Amino acid sequence: MITANNKATEALSSYSAIDGSQLLRVWQFEAEGSVDRLVLDFPSTSLLITADEDDDSITCSIAKGTTVDQGCAIDVSGREPWESFIGRAFGWGWVTVNQQGYCDGLLLSFDGIVPELVLNVMASSIKTGTIVRTSV
Repeated sequence: MITANNKATEALSSYSAIDGSQLLRVWQFEAEGSVDRLVLDFPSTSLLITADEDDDSITCSIAKGTTVDQGCAIDVSGREPWESFIGRAFGWGWVTVNQQGYCDGLLLSFDGIVPELVLNVMASSIKTGTIVRTSV
């Protein structure tokens, strides 16, 4: 059984592998109208983000290289919110765990330490949003 602690540890390790690397491209994979996987391409490594349909949790791992089966993927690099992060260096990453103990979200920052992007699994689909600061 993969626990939230295991998933958090894997995600944090994945963040270390892309620390300071520039985001090149983002690929989205869909199944039955839901986003079930994202691939964030960096120069020599890809960050793989997957929705686990069994428990609505999120998994984050690393793959060497940037090869993606483009026949199944949608290049969303030019779409919001991704287009504003392309070319920027990965800064920091966080993992969220809900009150039921499921690892169901990630927070990401680029060019700094302030979280800017949230990825959350709901109904077995990855939802993407931006974080807006309300104070300076």
